Amino acid sequence: MDILADIAIGTCALLAAAYCMLLSRRLRAFTRLDGDVGRAIALLSSQVDQLTKALAKAEASSTGRERMLQEQITAAEQAARRLELLMAAERPNMAERSPDPAPSVANSAVWDDRGTDFEPLARAPEKRLRTTRARVGGRV
Repeated sequence: MDILADIAIGTCALLAAAYCMLLSRRLRAFTRLDGDVGRAIALLSSQVDQLTKALAKAEASSTGRERMLQEQITAAEQAARRLELLMAAERPNMAERSPDPAPSVANSAVWDDRGTDFEPLARAPEKRLRTTRARVGGRV
């Protein structure tokens, strides 16, 4: 019986030694892999930093362009309003005027603000625009 117990203990010692060798090989492989993984992590970290910087530059650029575009849109809207008002001022109101084939008034009197048809833009641009839109059917 003692011999059987010694054989079992010896077999367990050999199995433990084999398991320790296996663990040692895996640990060495992990250490080598850790170096490669460490380099890969450092490389990825530097790429993330570069991408973060590029994103910050793109964001700053887009903010500047957004501001510039907003200014251009505002200027275009103001120009469109001025054009609408000019178009409204240029078109005579046909309902208010009497059909006169040959005007008997001199050209200098046409732009005189004492006339009944003349209404300066400073006084009632919105009214003029509304009447023009009503005349053309709201297409202005």
